[in-house]
Amino acid sequence: MQTLANNNQVIPVATNGGIRLESGDASGIKMFSTMDKADCLQAVYRRLFKDNRNIDFHHNESLDSAYLNGEITTQELVRELICSDMFVNYILANNSNYRFVQLCFERVLGRPAIQSEVFKWSSLLASEGIRTFAEQLTGSEEYINAFGPYQVPSRRSIKLSSSDQDLPALPKELSIKRYQGEGNVNQFNYIGAINPLWDGNMPPAIIRKIGAVITVAGVIEVTRILFTAAVGAITAGHM
Repeated sequence: MQTLANNNQVIPVATNGGIRLESGDASGIKMFSTMDKADCLQAVYRRLFKDNRNIDFHHNESLDSAYLNGEITTQELVRELICSDMFVNYILANNSNYRFVQLCFERVLGRPAIQSEVFKWSSLLASEGIRTFAEQLTGSEEYINAFGPYQVPSRRSIKLSSSDQDLPALPKELSIKRYQGEGNVNQFNYIGAINPLWDGNMPPAIIRKIGAVITVAGVIEVTRILFTAAVGAITAGHM
């Protein structure tokens, strides 16, 4: 199934600073023109997982390895990530089919979907499933002409806002509120954010007790100061 690209709403990829390989073939990836493999891999994840801050949390080790070893192309990586449990659980499961299609067009094709495309691709998703949806989207003539096998999808429309500014589409608080899947909060406390000295990312009990004592002492001291000031004011008023 093909897309219905409107040339009036897209920016030529050549003028959009697209990230791509200088050369490549079916047997593997050879070299990048502007980024190394790891950076290109990160760029793909940023494109697809914009609502979530900690991109490392969403990495798929087997896909990452295959990509870095030249076993799959960028196009195939994008396809497989759309089908991955992470993408299904964090993007598809938390949006309607219509909204999911809109997000995929923005992040994979780099432009907003027109209304007829939303209906047509939502129907495909519902009837054929995520695998067929991903294969046809990344295998569409529009995707191939715009990005080919080796270029990271990029913004192609002036009508996109936060979704294509390399920024998360939602603030952290709204992301946590909207995405309630298992591990959503954990992604904001992933590996690098956890203090290795504290089990479960919590301070030891003795430190928590000391903190509670200090808090109570502070409250008592503030109360004493306020009481003294109030007494002083009353006494001054009677003089």
